[in-house]
Amino acid sequence: MRAKIIVNPNAGRGKAERAIPVIHRLFSASEIEFDMYLTEGPGDATNEAKRAVQQGYDAVISAGGDGTANEVVNGIAGHEVILGVVPCGSGNDLAMSMEIPRNIDQACEVILRGNTRKRDLGRVIDRYFANSVGIGFDAAVAKTASQSLRNFPMRGIPLYILALFRTLRQYKGCEAYITIDDEAVMNLHPLLIAVGIGKTYGGGIPIVPDAIPDDGLYDVCTVEAVGSMEILSKLPKALRGTHVNDPKARLMRGKSVRIQLSARMPLHMDGEVFEADSMEFSIIPGGLRVFHR
Repeated sequence: MRAKIIVNPNAGRGKAERAIPVIHRLFSASEIEFDMYLTEGPGDATNEAKRAVQQGYDAVISAGGDGTANEVVNGIAGHEVILGVVPCGSGNDLAMSMEIPRNIDQACEVILRGNTRKRDLGRVIDRYFANSVGIGFDAAVAKTASQSLRNFPMRGIPLYILALFRTLRQYKGCEAYITIDDEAVMNLHPLLIAVGIGKTYGGGIPIVPDAIPDDGLYDVCTVEAVGSMEILSKLPKALRGTHVNDPKARLMRGKSVRIQLSARMPLHMDGEVFEADSMEFSIIPGGLRVFHR
């Protein structure tokens, strides 16, 4: 097997850069032929992944956070190239969904064992994603975490909670019209809308706890808008995945999802933040082969 290892040295506040000697040592002791590439800016991982596909590599390994993995996915989508993930970011939700340990040695061992599995691949706003998309308040929180708080010495759920408090003061929502499998579902003023292939986002928050990454379906969670104090009271439920029993929450499943918003809103896709007012989700069952525990 021939593998390209794409490292984002800035991921995890330098965790990925510190992991380079470990990754190099473990792969050098294996039978995998590999070379390593260090990204220098946004879009770099996608471009290098595309080059790896053109050059006939069998696998592309992302060593970084969810955003780096998303870039790699957008470089290899549509090709028979295996995705590997060495989690070095702040959230690492895709790695969780693939049952990849956070420990660098153990994550590399999963790849080196060579067990693979196909999982679904999502597409929206002309991009592919492998785990989840969040729209509304949670995306505004992700934007705060990735931009305003990127240099804070914390990660995962603690970083998400700090970003949440920052976002509470300034967030304004909008109206949303949702269609699933060509059937009108609801018109609401949502606090958030989550569309998931995997169960978690935000560094381990089980927003769609029953999602199955290879069932060919999206799991969709909507939560109606509530006041700031009620958001704080519901946060422990979200962290446990019991928010699904709340009367303001609704869970649905479908192969296609359309969302029309009354204003442009932030959305986060596998750790990357964008803005849109109209989204049409399609799913490619088994569209991505990954190294899996």
